[in-house]
Amino acid sequence: MKLYIDGNLNDSVSNAGSMHDILFGGSVKSFIPEGKVIKSIVINGTQYDDLMMNADKSKAFKLGNTDEIKITTMSQLELVNGSLSAAITFLNEFKAGIVKTTDEIRWGNSVGGFKDFSAYLSGLTMFIQIMEKISQFLKIDYNNLVYDGKSVQSYFNDLEKILSSVLSTQVEQDYVLLADIVEFELKPNIEMFENILKDMSVKINNNQVPVIK
Repeated sequence: MKLYIDGNLNDSVSNAGSMHDILFGGSVKSFIPEGKVIKSIVINGTQYDDLMMNADKSKAFKLGNTDEIKITTMSQLELVNGSLSAAITFLNEFKAGIVKTTDEIRWGNSVGGFKDFSAYLSGLTMFIQIMEKISQFLKIDYNNLVYDGKSVQSYFNDLEKILSSVLSTQVEQDYVLLADIVEFELKPNIEMFENILKDMSVKINNNQVPVIK
């Protein structure tokens, strides 16, 4: 097989039986420049970026002698900036979902309004996971990262309480209260996180974020 990393041929992994052996067996790590991470994976002309996140799928992806693998890398900073940009885009879409949900509920379509909103809530879980990954990746302590006089961790704690209230109103089917919580508590919190992410991006790019030593 042929393995290219950033366009450079490296044929020292000819005995790899699966993509898992290459990605998680140490083969690729020894050839990726320091400070770089995998950006994309193309195998025989088809993109398979999800193999980086799915160990079971990478194990099932068997390789043969004629396969051609092209791996492109990026800097850690590029990865973080991309993640923050994607998170900001999602939060904007989430705010639109909040408006739609409250309108639906107040016009009498309570069940339908919350059903649409549930899809956005699952996306919010992904947002929280991304923020956790950024914290681990850059060794950022959100307790020490401050925005508008308050720690970022405190904003996460607020969000957790709000989501707990949202779930309680769902169980109790109190959709009028749900609309109020979503509009007057959740929406301001999401808007605050948009500002936090923009502020984080500036601080990260200027190396001004407090890290865990």
